[in-house]
Amino acid sequence: MTQHDVLELFRAQANSLGAVEASQSEIILRLAQLIADTKAYLPEKDFEVLVHIGAVMYQEGLGQYRARQEVATTMEQSSQDRQTR
Repeated sequence: MTQHDVLELFRAQANSLGAVEASQSEIILRLAQLIADTKAYLPEKDFEVLVHIGAVMYQEGLGQYRARQEVATTMEQSSQDRQTR
């Protein structure tokens, strides 16, 4: 199997997923469990690559969470400002 073959698998499954945003934390948890379960069988380099992939996904998810929190806070403040006028 080649990298191209795997990318085709990603594309095919991505087309059938629909919206994934709500389950991003679940996906990160599943990846973490997979890495934990297979660490004893993985070469160290592969383990490090998977941890890096997880870290990027975690960072992206955290950034999206913070952005949603910031928008919610701004909306709440705007609502309160309108009520006090």
